[in-house]
Amino acid sequence: MKRFFKKAGRWINDRSGLSEMVKPLMNHPVPPHSKWAYVFGSATLFCFILQVATGIALALLYQPSSDQAFQSLQYITYKATMGKTLRAIHYYGASGMIIMVGIHMLRVYITAAYKYPREMSWISGVVLLILTIGMGFTGQLLRWDDNGVWSAVVAAEQMGRIPLIGKSLARLLLGGDTLGGQSLSRFFSYHVFLFPALIFIFVSFHLWLVMRNGISEPPQAGRLVDPRTYRQWYQNMLRQSGVSFWPYAAWRDALFGSITIIVIFVLAVIFGPPALTKPPDP
Repeated sequence: MKRFFKKAGRWINDRSGLSEMVKPLMNHPVPPHSKWAYVFGSATLFCFILQVATGIALALLYQPSSDQAFQSLQYITYKATMGKTLRAIHYYGASGMIIMVGIHMLRVYITAAYKYPREMSWISGVVLLILTIGMGFTGQLLRWDDNGVWSAVVAAEQMGRIPLIGKSLARLLLGGDTLGGQSLSRFFSYHVFLFPALIFIFVSFHLWLVMRNGISEPPQAGRLVDPRTYRQWYQNMLRQSGVSFWPYAAWRDALFGSITIIVIFVLAVIFGPPALTKPPDP
């Protein structure tokens, strides 16, 4: 059996070239002092993968129609096997993802890692923060209870006050002038298709920028960043004292990401999902 799996692995690698893609990711050098303060970006990715997995599981039972959505969530919560825990994991995973991306961006700002040559990494990170918040917000309406529905109404009213384009944005959000069944379908599309697809695209772009420009070194007082010499200085620093991402840095990301997932599971088991209030009453 062991020989079979080795042979199958060699065949897959030969036909797909997976090692040629994975090895540069694992072997790229990182600054030697990039330690625990740098784990929050990977923890955000761990949370996103958890959200995708639990979201797919919930979508198998959820019915995105105005007359069945609330009842399907009641079924998931009270009758489906592990449904209540699954909802809770998805709920706390969303909070965890927002917290981790917030801390990650705070670390980047405090350590001035948004400066040359990583400005585009900062911009793509800001976009990812907005998309993460948007995905969390659109998920609220999918509960199709009184609380989720009226939070969407308040958001639409706020967007409607933006000069010139406010009414158009509110219509785009709700799928019409008032909230109804079409709004649920639109929020479901935002939450399940649009925002996850954009997050996948920008995460890939963000990681490619990390590979291209490297991980920022911890700042030092008096050491200024000169765009004319920085790239050469950075490469020399990595050649002299850099360490391979795997395993010298990756183990911290894996450990902290695993702890984050475990905490989310523990919170889900102890506290459960947010309670469903009542069906919306316009």
